[in-house]
Amino acid sequence: MAKEAKRGGKTETLTIRLDPKTRFILEYLSRLKGQNITTVVERAIMTAASHETVRDPKFPEEPDSWQRFWDVSDGCRALRMAERPEFSPTYEEERRLAFAKEHWPFFYASQQKETFLTFYVDVLWPRIDEFIQIHDDQKADDYFAAGKAMQGALRAAKLSAPEWPIHAKPKPSGPPRDLDDEIPF
Repeated sequence: MAKEAKRGGKTETLTIRLDPKTRFILEYLSRLKGQNITTVVERAIMTAASHETVRDPKFPEEPDSWQRFWDVSDGCRALRMAERPEFSPTYEEERRLAFAKEHWPFFYASQQKETFLTFYVDVLWPRIDEFIQIHDDQKADDYFAAGKAMQGALRAAKLSAPEWPIHAKPKPSGPPRDLDDEIPF
């Protein structure tokens, strides 16, 4: 007999105080639409959020909506939101973002920091403040200690960890070549 699949349920609660008129309006909409109050509120929020956008200075002609920032990964969501001043990131959010950017191989697919390595972020994010503390406490003696700790966490999760510290690729030796020398005529 097959096991019943776990159903993703609602895990967050919101408690709000309503005046009697607003409560009546919610009940009215709920009955009118044949939805429970939670669904009415969720859909109203989605509709309102879909009308709000922010402009990315790099791409001002393409405004971003909430979908640009949403991710099932808590860490990816938090990092996206912390990047944008419109969301008034706190000092702690900015600190986590700065740490992730400095230790980019643990969070991003490339040095351009455009694509997250979600499988790494999901393992590391619940302990992000611990890794930042390791960095702060040990940077004078071992600047790379936080990266080593993150490597350990990833290996414990059966993931191959990125190279750390990053070793610069050797530059070609010798005098610069003239590009014309490489083009056959």
